[in-house]
Amino acid sequence: MKTLIQLLVGIAICVGAALLLRINPEVEYGWLMGAVHGLLLVPNCLISIFDPSWLLKAPLHTSGYNIDWWVCGIFDVLYWVWAIVGAVIAIARAKK
Repeated sequence: MKTLIQLLVGIAICVGAALLLRINPEVEYGWLMGAVHGLLLVPNCLISIFDPSWLLKAPLHTSGYNIDWWVCGIFDVLYWVWAIVGAVIAIARAKK
């Protein structure tokens, strides 16, 4: 149960960060925000399910933004897969 709560708290914190750092389509973003938006890829995907106008990637961006968004986005997806698989394994072990 503790593992599930930790996972849900992590998701809530990331969704909160994504809400605070919402992508403005009228602003051109650079490399730093590319890393931030890439690290918030999974929470942004979750929010976009409920809000179709939610952006996953800034339409106005530099080349550095694009590179950082992809690199950090891949790391973010891998992290969430690892966290969810780890939580499922921990919950399964606790039931035995």
